[in-house]
Amino acid sequence: MNRIGIDVGGTFTDIVLVDDATGQIWSAKVPTTPSDRVVGAMHGFYRILALSGKTSTEIGFIGHGTTMATNMIVEGKGAKTALITTAGFRDILELRRVSRHDRADLYDLQFENPKPLVERRWRLEVPERLRPDGSIETPLDLHALASLAEKIKASDIEAVAICFLHAYVNPAHEKQAFDLLKELLPQHFITASHQVNPEMQEYERTSSTVMNALLGPVCGRYIHHFDSQLQAAGFRGELLFMQSNGGLASTAVVAAKPIVLLESGPAGGVSAAVRASEQAQLPGVLLGDMGGTTFDVSLIRESRPELRNSSLLHTHAVRAPTIDIDSIGAGGGSIAWIDSGGGVHIGPQSAGADPGPACYGRGGKRPTVTDCNVLLGYVDPNSFLGGEFKLDAQAAADAVEEHLAKPLGVSALEAAWTVRVVANALMAQAMRLMTVERGFDPRELSYMCYGGAGPVHAIDLAEELEIKEVIVPPLPGLFSAFGMIVADRQFDGQTAVETELEAIAAPDVATLCAALRQQALDTFGAQQKSHSVQTHFRADCRYTGQPASISVDIPANMLDEAEQHTLIATIRAGFETNHKRMWNFTKPNQPIVLVNLRVQASVRTGWRGVVQQSTTNSAAHVTQRSREVYIDGRMQALPTYQRSDLAPLTVLAGPAIIEEQSSCLIFKAGQTARIDAVGNLRISL
Repeated sequence: MNRIGIDVGGTFTDIVLVDDATGQIWSAKVPTTPSDRVVGAMHGFYRILALSGKTSTEIGFIGHGTTMATNMIVEGKGAKTALITTAGFRDILELRRVSRHDRADLYDLQFENPKPLVERRWRLEVPERLRPDGSIETPLDLHALASLAEKIKASDIEAVAICFLHAYVNPAHEKQAFDLLKELLPQHFITASHQVNPEMQEYERTSSTVMNALLGPVCGRYIHHFDSQLQAAGFRGELLFMQSNGGLASTAVVAAKPIVLLESGPAGGVSAAVRASEQAQLPGVLLGDMGGTTFDVSLIRESRPELRNSSLLHTHAVRAPTIDIDSIGAGGGSIAWIDSGGGVHIGPQSAGADPGPACYGRGGKRPTVTDCNVLLGYVDPNSFLGGEFKLDAQAAADAVEEHLAKPLGVSALEAAWTVRVVANALMAQAMRLMTVERGFDPRELSYMCYGGAGPVHAIDLAEELEIKEVIVPPLPGLFSAFGMIVADRQFDGQTAVETELEAIAAPDVATLCAALRQQALDTFGAQQKSHSVQTHFRADCRYTGQPASISVDIPANMLDEAEQHTLIATIRAGFETNHKRMWNFTKPNQPIVLVNLRVQASVRTGWRGVVQQSTTNSAAHVTQRSREVYIDGRMQALPTYQRSDLAPLTVLAGPAIIEEQSSCLIFKAGQTARIDAVGNLRISL
């Protein structure tokens, strides 16, 4: 089967095609088209077919990831949405979680909250009330709900979010409301909190449900438009979308719950890194993805990504199972600028895809990180994207000179180097937050870098954190697109418990887990045999009085009847271990609350092959040239190799440059680079 992975990023749309039978891989980059991302995605689809000589009918699978959902929330471009909630709770989106200081900068005295996700006149109340135990205090007023539906029908509202008090315990009223609104508003996107986030805490649950509604119509149109364009092009295979949990899902699942797309693009790279860590047998890997707009950091342990269940997006709470990824505005296209005090800053403004960095020659005038790297020789203007996209080095030099060098009173090279140093400092800090702040020692990890600009900064970042090995996987500049090909189908489900751990019986926990497994089987469909579905269970726990929970793995054998007698003790021990790692203390006499049970179920569908990029037999036959790079305060000529010329087990001594179609890496004297058996470029520091 031929598989295609497509990753629609902020600057470029990346496409990778793999032939399962031969293992041959083709890749391409095309500019993203922000006005209509389907145009860029289809351009990439046709481009990869032309490069490979395949026809659309020969493609059996397409995995698709996109940053579209995140961008819509940040830019406030979601669908116009109404919220229907319990009488008296219409203002929960503005009250927010004040005690948690849920804002971008705790110490910013001029901080202003962004506008509520739904304007007040469309936050509608309906008489109904459930008690905390789920029993009904006030029945749902269906006549009042029907009147609200008529009001919505006469407006320009496209989506409706339903969030009733205590619906996570008993969703009966939400189900009634959902069914009635689907009947009365068949053209609207309807979503309810028990479908999106069946969990206590009203603000977070409401915010997440509203976010799902905001995304629903726009994402639905994108999915339908893209699917129809593929069908018109002759594609008859399976189209799946990358979720923020690192797994793939069908178009129907994603269209109903588009909140799972919020980290879709970056999650693809982590999924590819999981496969790479499995093949290379790496126990712990710190990941750095530097693209055109952001630098994304995440962590893999024992070939499993670290997960989180909640986050803030543009200061709005969102709760959905997501790979733990921290992002900062320090991508290759991030604009460098000087404040009134003469300080150099990077981002968060980005040149994006249009006009892009000055060196792209599309009218960009502001200097970016990429422009500075071109000036310093870390990016070769003649070999960028394999020579298909020639960069304008003079335009980069002019932008740096005008906006950085002259105001700072230094040479263009010194100004460009300053920007690179600042960018490295920002990225190193993000890497420390992902490791040290979470109780992990970065010196015990390998650093795997990808994204077009990832390898360009990798050695400096590893040295800053005292990491001893840098790994550049195959296709680093298209790694997220490659992740769409190697990822498996995945489902995340949860059920609220909110009971003291010692008060719940182990058989009851096992029963709840069995129900979660059945949810996964129902989502995957009857065609998926039960034995092929792999499940992993977790428990969210907290000490009584604590606001936030910590996830604990539940060993699969502990759910067996013969082992259930140790289940509760195992959960307690796991919670205390994680609590000690994160906060450096435990409370042995403090009761533990079991907040939620979760399941992550997967079906093995991804490609498991190895990318082979070279047929050369030894380093002695590798051709090289030289080019100049700014190192140690001056330009120096370094030997330059093409990665495609380096066969497995090839070893090179630094200093040298290794280039490939989508990126390049400069390593220093005293460092060595080798190609391992599965095609990774590994540099020992």
